Amino acid sequence: MEGKLIKDFAIRYELDIISKKIKINGEPEEDVKSFLSELKTKDDLISKRLYRDIIESAITEMRTMGWQGMDIKNWLRDVGFEE
Repeated sequence: MEGKLIKDFAIRYELDIISKKIKINGEPEEDVKSFLSELKTKDDLISKRLYRDIIESAITEMRTMGWQGMDIKNWLRDVGFEE
């Protein structure tokens, strides 16, 4: 036995773009702005990747909903995202 472990790890989240709420792995809903603010302060790989994934997924979803560039920028600003 080598003592190695290989495992996949997944985080499931439900993002409500209109009400700016997020639910992570079935936990109670949180405000997206405060959740992203917490993630932004952390320096670990998982937090950074989750932060980026949430932002990218939100932008993609807003585009499929027909949102325009300015609406998307305002939403990102409202949740504390800075480019």
